Amino acid sequence: MTDSPENVSFTIDSRLLEELGENLVTRNHVAVGELVKNAYDADATEVHLEFVNASVDDTSESEIQIIDNGVGMSLEDVRNDFMRIATTDKLRNPITKKYGREKAGDKGIGRFAVRRLAHELRLETTAHLKDEGVYERTILDIPWRRYQTEQEIDEVTFRPTVERIPDDEDVSTGTTIGLRDLKDSWTQRDFNTLRRNIATLSIVQAEDRGDQFKPDPGFEIIFDAPEFEMGEGSLSEQVYDAGWGCLEGNIEDDGTVSLTLEAKLIDTRNYTFSHDTTGLGGTSFKIAYIPLSHKEHFRDPQTLNMKEARKMTQEQGGVRVYKGGFRVFSYGGPNDDWLNLDQRRTTHSRRNPDEQFEEVADSLDLHTDFNKVLLSGPNNRNLIGRVMISSDAELIMASNREDFQDDELLNDLREVLLLSLEWMTLQWSHYKSVKARKELEKETKRFQREQDNKKNKRKSESQEGLTQFTSDTDEKSESSSSKNDSSEPVDSALDLLEGVADTATETVPEEDRGVSDEAVETATKVIRSSLNQKEEEIDFFRSAFSVNQVVFSFSHELRSMVNSLGSSASRIEATIDELPAEHQDRFEEVVGDLRNMQDRFEDQMELFSIFMETGSRKEVDQQKVSVVVDDVVNATEYIAQYYDVTITTEVPSILRSPPMYKSELYSIVINLVTNSIKAVGASSGDKNQILVEGSQTDDGIRIRVYDSGVGLPEEAREDAFQPLVSDPVNNVYDELSGRMPENLSEQLGKGTGLGLSIVRNIAEKYGGTAQFTDADEWSTCVEVTINE
Repeated sequence: MTDSPENVSFTIDSRLLEELGENLVTRNHVAVGELVKNAYDADATEVHLEFVNASVDDTSESEIQIIDNGVGMSLEDVRNDFMRIATTDKLRNPITKKYGREKAGDKGIGRFAVRRLAHELRLETTAHLKDEGVYERTILDIPWRRYQTEQEIDEVTFRPTVERIPDDEDVSTGTTIGLRDLKDSWTQRDFNTLRRNIATLSIVQAEDRGDQFKPDPGFEIIFDAPEFEMGEGSLSEQVYDAGWGCLEGNIEDDGTVSLTLEAKLIDTRNYTFSHDTTGLGGTSFKIAYIPLSHKEHFRDPQTLNMKEARKMTQEQGGVRVYKGGFRVFSYGGPNDDWLNLDQRRTTHSRRNPDEQFEEVADSLDLHTDFNKVLLSGPNNRNLIGRVMISSDAELIMASNREDFQDDELLNDLREVLLLSLEWMTLQWSHYKSVKARKELEKETKRFQREQDNKKNKRKSESQEGLTQFTSDTDEKSESSSSKNDSSEPVDSALDLLEGVADTATETVPEEDRGVSDEAVETATKVIRSSLNQKEEEIDFFRSAFSVNQVVFSFSHELRSMVNSLGSSASRIEATIDELPAEHQDRFEEVVGDLRNMQDRFEDQMELFSIFMETGSRKEVDQQKVSVVVDDVVNATEYIAQYYDVTITTEVPSILRSPPMYKSELYSIVINLVTNSIKAVGASSGDKNQILVEGSQTDDGIRIRVYDSGVGLPEEAREDAFQPLVSDPVNNVYDELSGRMPENLSEQLGKGTGLGLSIVRNIAEKYGGTAQFTDADEWSTCVEVTINE
């Protein structure tokens, strides 16, 4: 045996580019989002996204351009980084050179994103070569069709055009990526998802990261896509308009403050007040309020969802200050509550608004007492805003350029902003009251309509001509109806009365509490006409997801450990500046790892916590279905987000289940919703939607979960309810196995085949059913009924 005279090495087939482009970046909005992140990583201060014919069926003349004003790339950068597969640039340089930004893009994803999006790429980039005193502009066209299977990747070459321009000419650096002949047309939903995914980047504020970097002026994302709704203008302005409300104010030379609030449900509100201050003339401010309790408060959920809102407020929350257009870095940020908002909320003496607002409050319906209304106001991180102080204002910068000299005038500015936010909080309280009233009116009308329909039905079917609830004869006839006929109106009527009472107590002055007399009268007649009493369940059903005391204690211990991670990270972060410079980067990495670990733990515990909150209940009771559904949808939102699944709910707020254990209702909803997420995730269709619907029946309640997933043949539907049968036709887990990240697989589960069996067992325990049913425009619909 002799050694071969020639060495051997691996070669790369050009099909690798297709694999990376098609499989690494599976959705068009993800691909464009990565290119926007690359612009941010290039120290751009703005990026323009232009869409041309992107939504038409014939995409041969379509184009997307991503234009940034970053540092650009030299020919050497293009050759060694952009054209090189698996470059280590982001590992070697995780922080940008100009502004010190932590790079946002995934390593190497951007260049493959262009392959996923279009058949042709034009790269035009200009960089400043400081050592040579020139600008270098490189233009490169890449028609991806030139790459053929079974062809070496280095056999395909392209000739760039290179131009060198003296640096005394007026030339700007930056990069333009032109994507022509798009592979897929864009839908409005694709465009909305793109806006949501990059919303946090759009409000990155100016920041000073130290003497070794230039002050970062921030990052702006601007759309030029008129073929889409919300397709023109600044994304940051869209974000400001997406939360509950946006407050704008101006301070005149004489101290007059003019306020305008655009908010959900209450439209435009204006107010003017005077403050005894001078020297702040020309100052303006714009502050968005983003409540994090529920996305139903958002004006534009297509731009902002709960996941992005939490991330955005955590990273960019707070009210920042600018003087003459330049950021004053000592004021504002998620961890700099210079307005003392959080402290004021915990101070008893400042829970009531300023006395000048008492007259304003008299004209509003507040959801709580005037003296407690500030408790419902925003904290520092709920606000994203900026204060623009005029260059002519008398508020003078200190010598360090990071503070103001005049403490008294700064206190005046702080007081003006706090008074403005107090007025906004009154409007928020008014909104909550109006919202509660509208919901009650809607449910009252629905209830009355249902009762009228049932009365008319009974009237037409009765051969004795029964028409009213009022006579004794009528009551006897009604009492002869079946128990099922009488039980459902009793629940509905009691729920309606409870809603009316709650609204009257919380939102209406005492002298005004005769709310919806007609509704109360109708409900009372139904209650008095019902002679059959509900039977109380006395057996204790041990749901598969009920949690015992040992696990309950463990969850509290684990929560404490997770909180300790954040505290440890903060302590390390506070001492980094005291460490030697050569060790600071290492400790910043440790802090980042701790933060990421905390986020992972919190995500993992989201579903777990639902059962922690319900496991301690030992008595059956009527459960508010909308609350359970909202809890499950919110807890699974980040899982649905990964598969681009939109979950909508249509559950009346007064719908209540028959008496049952809360954990049983959670078990039903969470099994149905997670099954639907898996079914949609395994589907290759464009309509990634789930609908959870709740309604009252004559016997109890009905819950339906519709999805646009892979579907299930009729002959296999009954098998799905059998224990230990997790995927009757093998059309879910095989497809998901290659797409489901490890961190999500723990939440969704790989399928034990017990979920639907548990759902049916619980339903049948209460005299109901669980079954698949056909539904137009949906692949699958599972219906569960729970009876009295």
